[in-house]
Amino acid sequence: MISNSELKKQARDELKGRWGLAIGGFFIAIFFFPFIIDVINFFIDGSLPVKIIKYLIMIAIQFLLIVGTLKFSLNYVTDGKTPFLDDIFSGFKVAIKALTIYVIMTPCIILGLFLLIAPGIIVSLAFSQALYILVDDNSKSAIDCLKESVNMMKGHKKDCFILSLSFLGWFALMIIPAFLLAYFPFPISLGLTYLLLVFIGLLILIPYINVTFACFYIKVKNSYNSIT
Repeated sequence: MISNSELKKQARDELKGRWGLAIGGFFIAIFFFPFIIDVINFFIDGSLPVKIIKYLIMIAIQFLLIVGTLKFSLNYVTDGKTPFLDDIFSGFKVAIKALTIYVIMTPCIILGLFLLIAPGIIVSLAFSQALYILVDDNSKSAIDCLKESVNMMKGHKKDCFILSLSFLGWFALMIIPAFLLAYFPFPISLGLTYLLLVFIGLLILIPYINVTFACFYIKVKNSYNSIT
């Protein structure tokens, strides 16, 4: 398996000259549209059933935007393909299959976390490639994507887990100053500057992480296809 440093280098190489597109795409998917949805949600009132339906629709839309970012990231690293902003909305084209994967996967992970935490992590790692498989080949069913992910991740769950941990340092750099600002009397201007820097940092870090994991998917997929 290719090392984490090589995966990250590959991601940086793929993003080179295309950072602006990546930042714009993830801004739309992760910040702009969720904000618009929350604003609309705030002004729409109703009975409890209406609120529940509204909440479920909001979650579904935000989830499908995230699915779109997977396709967006995958097009950065797939030979012969080019990422476009409209990839962000591609999750809506496979909405039923993507939501089926989500509905099946989420309770399994939650149950595993409730048992002993570790089983939940293992299950999440086993299913981690299902949505990539779907956006890579949307002719496959939700069940086929989940099964293929489980098979594909045999022998690679540890690699995926370590890759995930390798990004924690970046988030720690953002979170630690937040605790300092919360417990010590810093000027408001410093707090606002920090929030702006965190926002800018996330706009750079999130595309970097996503394209790195897209590189991981391609490597695992090629390894899996070579032995099947």
